[in-house]
Amino acid sequence: MSAFKEGKFINLVDHFNYQDDRTYEQRYWASDQYWDGSGPLFIYICGEYRCSVPDTRLYPFMVGAEHNARFLVLEHRFYGDSQPFATWELENLGYLNSQQALADLAYFIGIMNLDNSLQTLVIGGSYPGALSAWFRERYPHLAVGSWSSSGVVQPVIDFWKFDE
Repeated sequence: MSAFKEGKFINLVDHFNYQDDRTYEQRYWASDQYWDGSGPLFIYICGEYRCSVPDTRLYPFMVGAEHNARFLVLEHRFYGDSQPFATWELENLGYLNSQQALADLAYFIGIMNLDNSLQTLVIGGSYPGALSAWFRERYPHLAVGSWSSSGVVQPVIDFWKFDE
């Protein structure tokens, strides 16, 4: 049985239009299995896939357990059960971008670490690795560090050599 409990978080559809008060349910998982009440907060960012209960054998979870971390895992908007809209019409897909995803994460951390008492580390690999690095740069007041594995922080639009 997993130590992670699934939850839903009410997040904003558009973080950059302050007149837009629409929200959606964003799925996350939490585990306090190793947390001693004073350890750091490790947030694992899911990317462009349906997120599932984390495999705690992954290295970041082993490190977090060693440091008595509280774990949170956040599903990316528009994936899995984290759907801001009922349909994927072109107009709606305008909200599927890294800037909104970073703001989702900032809002999530702001609520989950309300008193800012926990040292927060954001973690991801590949696209979520890039999100992790970008997040630390954009929101240094919310995360003390970023663990970016294979983060594509300088994407190339037409990288035809990728599959070679």
